[in-house]
Amino acid sequence: MIRLRRLDLGCGDNKKRGYIGVDSHPYACADVVRDVDSHGLPFDDDSVDEVRAHHFLEHCHALIFVMNEIPRVLRTGCCLVAVVPIVEVGTGAFRDPSHVRYFNRDSFFYFTNHPWAYNSLGIGPFIMAALSVGLDGLTVVLEKPEVKS
Repeated sequence: MIRLRRLDLGCGDNKKRGYIGVDSHPYACADVVRDVDSHGLPFDDDSVDEVRAHHFLEHCHALIFVMNEIPRVLRTGCCLVAVVPIVEVGTGAFRDPSHVRYFNRDSFFYFTNHPWAYNSLGIGPFIMAALSVGLDGLTVVLEKPEVKS
C-alpha cells in the first residue's frame, strides 16, 4: 500500500487527521517545528501529495519564497489547498494583528499562468483547479502541472 504524504502548514493545535503537521511553534500535534517562512520545507523535491495551508499564508512575510517551496515539494499533479481570509468577506483579514498580508479573490492568479503573473517571480506556474468564496474566506486549489520538456 502506498502511503500518502500530506502536509498541514501552520497546523497550530488543529492538525488535520492523516497529515504531517508543520508549525513554527511547538504545538503538541506539530510533527515538524519549522519556520517555513524563513527556512523552507524540510522535505525532498517531488515528495508530497498534498499541501494544506488553512489560514497560514496570510501570516507569511516571505510569501514568494513559500509559494516557491510548495511546488518544489509537491509531486506533479498534486495540489496546494489554501484557505485565506479575504478583504471582500467580513473583517477577518484586517482584524488579526498577526496577519502580515491581505488577499482578495484575484490574488492567487499571480501564481498561475494568468496574464497578470510575473514570470520574474519564478513560481510554478500552478494551474488554478478551483476557487470559491465562503464565510471562511477564499478557498483555492492550485495544482502542480507536468513540466513540459
